[in-house]
Amino acid sequence: MKRVLFSFALLFMACVAMNAANPVKLKSGDKSLFGEEVTIHVVIDDHKTVIDRRDQTADVYYGAKGEAEYEKFVDDLDRAHKSFITFFNEKKGANVKATVTESADNAEYTMNVDVALMNVGNAGGMVWGMSRKAGGALINGTIQVVDNASGETVCEFEFERVKGLMAPVFRARAISVYRYLADGLLKTLE
Repeated sequence: MKRVLFSFALLFMACVAMNAANPVKLKSGDKSLFGEEVTIHVVIDDHKTVIDRRDQTADVYYGAKGEAEYEKFVDDLDRAHKSFITFFNEKKGANVKATVTESADNAEYTMNVDVALMNVGNAGGMVWGMSRKAGGALINGTIQVVDNASGETVCEFEFERVKGLMAPVFRARAISVYRYLADGLLKTLE
């Protein structure tokens, strides 16, 4: 009996450790610029990302449902982008002095976030009372920070399986997933 309980405890700790892993990893370059007081313009490219399990880009997938559906999708993502910026600036620790912004004015660097794949999630997890992330949106892609003066890439990150919380509407799922992306990036920078 003790062996069975010990095995379950090990399995539980392994599951917790896997879920606690940071989905954002430094791929190349020097992340020390985030420790300086610089301004970084954020550009997120996800309006035409590939929708997971649909094998179509978002504009084609939502465009088939009607122009209004695609415009709502883009509007929801634009709100989520603002949430990414707000969360990053509000939650950064003492080691991160850089400020991210929507504006390109006076920005020394540009952060290009390329979302290669997006699972838009669903509200199904709420009906069945599943975990808080069941049905949440999920994104994969890369983050590239470019020096605006030289045009050179300073550092590059990759993110995989960044998953947000479940919610009945896509806007809330999108905001959640981008907050988790900001949180993962901040953890990588510390």
